[in-house]
Amino acid sequence: MILILVMGIGLRIGPVAAAALALAVLAACGSSGDDGDTTIAATTGITADIAENIAGPGIEVEQIVPDGASPHDFELSAQDRQRLEEADLIVANGSGLEAGIPLDDIDAPIWELTDHAGEPRALEEIEGEEHADEHAEEGGEHAGDPHVWMDPVRVAEALPSVTEAIGEVDPDGAAGYRERARRYARRLRSLNREMAKQLEAVPADDRELVTSHDSLGYLADRYGFDVVATAFPATGPEAETTAARLQEVEDAVRSSDVPAVFAQESDDPEALQLVAQQTGVEVEYGLLVESPAAAGSYEEMLRQDAELIANSLRARR
Repeated sequence: MILILVMGIGLRIGPVAAAALALAVLAACGSSGDDGDTTIAATTGITADIAENIAGPGIEVEQIVPDGASPHDFELSAQDRQRLEEADLIVANGSGLEAGIPLDDIDAPIWELTDHAGEPRALEEIEGEEHADEHAEEGGEHAGDPHVWMDPVRVAEALPSVTEAIGEVDPDGAAGYRERARRYARRLRSLNREMAKQLEAVPADDRELVTSHDSLGYLADRYGFDVVATAFPATGPEAETTAARLQEVEDAVRSSDVPAVFAQESDDPEALQLVAQQTGVEVEYGLLVESPAAAGSYEEMLRQDAELIANSLRARR
């Protein structure tokens, strides 16, 4: 028999029971603090969903900017900053999207989607030099249109890079990450074919987009649309329009004869309502861009956006 002291009480137990008790005590001590899992801090709901599809059960993915909040001007709490500092890897979008998050000051490895998703669209081509300069200040010399995730093929092309980054912080799980990334890439390319087929329903002469923000450039490039006007010169709730810009939007609506204009789900509806009153155009408010929100996933978000655009633009008056 073996005598073991437990909280000051002597217990006489056999050797097998003693070994089992010792293992239980060691396990309890190990689980009282850090569980040893690898942690990824993802800036947005989009990057969090991408990371979760690759990570699997051995990785904890923490989303920093909550759905419904603008990543453009989101300010970190002390707890948010601690989560970033303690992460094994930060998965971000880049190109100035997370302008309110000082990623350069965080002591953790950072992977940015826009660095690995093909050649970026230059902002001056789609938003004018003034707004391009604003984003250049936010995102540095390599700033471009940050909404690259609106093209699922570009995201699929970036998956090997983020998979490698995750594998570097957890080499033991690298093979599993690569396999999940391959499956995810196949799904995204299948989604691209599905979206292309759905958007083919819009006649060639009607493939023009009027939007509240300049957020559909990559989607337009992929599926053969033109963004002919936007009501706001920037994205996020801080963006403001002008009477002159709204007049330009009204002129674009009349000249293109689009049956609908598209607003992001979180937009203030007043500006586009004014356009609708002057032109008779329909305003579609269900466009999802900066987070999956009620769609539940990045893939379903794009699927719903394609359906909304196709159904709205082929419904000619």
